[in-house]
Amino acid sequence: MTAGLLLKMVGFCAWALFWLGGSAIVSTSAGAAVAGGESVVVDARSAIATTDETFICATLDWWPPEKCDYAPAPGAAPPFSTCTYQGSSKPLVIAPAGFFDAAWFTELVGKTKPNQLDVITHHIYNLGPGVDNHLIEKILNPSYLDGMVSTFSNLQGILKSAGTSAVPWVGEAGGAYNSGHHLVTDAFVFSFWYLDQLGMSSKYDTKSYCRQTLIGGNYGLLNTTTFEPNPDYYSALLWHRLMGTKEGVTLLLINLSGNNTNHIYVTSEGSQAQSSRKEGRGFSNIPGFGEAVELTREEYHLTPKDGKLQSQQVLLNGILLGTDSNGDIPKLEPVQMEGTLPITVAPYSIAFAHIPSFYAPACR
Repeated sequence: MTAGLLLKMVGFCAWALFWLGGSAIVSTSAGAAVAGGESVVVDARSAIATTDETFICATLDWWPPEKCDYAPAPGAAPPFSTCTYQGSSKPLVIAPAGFFDAAWFTELVGKTKPNQLDVITHHIYNLGPGVDNHLIEKILNPSYLDGMVSTFSNLQGILKSAGTSAVPWVGEAGGAYNSGHHLVTDAFVFSFWYLDQLGMSSKYDTKSYCRQTLIGGNYGLLNTTTFEPNPDYYSALLWHRLMGTKEGVTLLLINLSGNNTNHIYVTSEGSQAQSSRKEGRGFSNIPGFGEAVELTREEYHLTPKDGKLQSQQVLLNGILLGTDSNGDIPKLEPVQMEGTLPITVAPYSIAFAHIPSFYAPACR
């Protein structure tokens, strides 16, 4: 399960995502400052949303050689664009595959007969054209990132009000249209936008989020020349492996500050560490529970090579990631940390912290 809420603390922007044994989402909020750091509070007493096992997906997009006009105005849609999904025994009816418009989507859902539509899908290019020279400024601005909340929230509300069985997907999301921007949408800095989108969309019950593209343009998960994974590939892979697949909870923190190192303590509301459950105890500070060995957590810290946000190479816990001579993806190994210590998030970095001893009623 996961929990997602955008937290802004002294230039620190974080999606707190707590996956509790599956795909249910619980809420989080910023807690009071504590000695030597900040706190994140998890209310894990009930779930607020769910995602599917195929939440992470990528489009297969083919553009003909003559489609090379990357003017500021949006170009025509590519002739072939599709999402591939696993686990479906029959084709799904998906519509409308366009930008979200509340009135239009409300009418579409309202006029569609029950059970005729499986998925309501929309596209996201909220950063504007790829030729924009201010893309990085937008990505590092938490208020700008927050601008997409209304889209996810409104679509969730439309589907709930209609009582339809159709579920929401993001069918295509490249961030910046007309093929993105080289060394921005294919670089480390774009993982800030991408992971924030995954967290935000999951909170509002989005079942699948399809990245534009697996390969192609300047926003692909793979380098179009070398076929090496771009930084977002590893961000997506860590999300897929850690969120909802392990015991306990996984917390994702994104530091958008280039100057401040943040120290985060995790506290809980309505839950306790598994080794220290006591009847009637409703609030607890996780670092104070149990034996140290039981509170050891796994951390995965992503940083750009040489500290450059526009680098197309990424380090995991200080080790450069890249395929081996056979083209195999490297092992993504965590560092083991003492659970009583705060989670330290360096400037311009991303951290996944898996806390296996965390117990929450929403898991039951």
